[in-house]
Amino acid sequence: MCEVLLVAWPEPTPFAAALPWVESLERFGLGGYGWGVAWREDGEVRSYRHPSSLAQDPAGRAQTAAARSTHFMVHLRRPSNLSQISLADTQPFRTEGGEFAFCHNGRLDGADEERQSFAGLLQGRADSEVGFRLLQRLLQGGWGADSALIEVHRRLGGTANFGYLPSSGPALAYAGSTMNAMWRFQLAEAQVAATALHSGDQAVFELCFPGAKDRRLVPVGSTVEVGEHEVATSGSRGGG
Repeated sequence: MCEVLLVAWPEPTPFAAALPWVESLERFGLGGYGWGVAWREDGEVRSYRHPSSLAQDPAGRAQTAAARSTHFMVHLRRPSNLSQISLADTQPFRTEGGEFAFCHNGRLDGADEERQSFAGLLQGRADSEVGFRLLQRLLQGGWGADSALIEVHRRLGGTANFGYLPSSGPALAYAGSTMNAMWRFQLAEAQVAATALHSGDQAVFELCFPGAKDRRLVPVGSTVEVGEHEVATSGSRGGG
């Protein structure tokens, strides 16, 4: 029930410029149980997470508003299991060295079966963290990021929209859910990818992104580069 937002600007821009969009996604979506943002700075990915809503975290809002970057990735959380509300379960997840950040909307049905494969690496109980560590393992094994995102969904199943923000190279949005569409579009000077508020229509544009241009639905089972050109991919499970 989460929402995912990726924003790419042509020049470093304060996160404050994207905050009204984030606030609208939280207000009209089903979040409120944790929020976080990742961004590029000084050759690495940095992040902020808080296990409450953005609206209930004025200190975090003020702290992140001044962050300047070309790329931001935001996750607004509504967990599948309400017992799993903690900082450790809050997204985006970021590697210890700041190589990349990852976030997930949906439910990865096979995560519990894979959990033991990552003993000692997992800090929380969320299925999304298993997906994060599986992605890390695939990337370390030489997979390309777009193929690795598809493979994470194939192995773990369920429903999955993913956001991927590396320290360099293209940010990616993966669409793998028939329940919460992923859109890519232009707004102001930014290229944006965002989930659709779990609404079967295009109300997300009226409510959160008025003025959005070049609106394109990301096909289920594919990834797009946010700020770059589309990556043609195939072979995902497609979401249940």
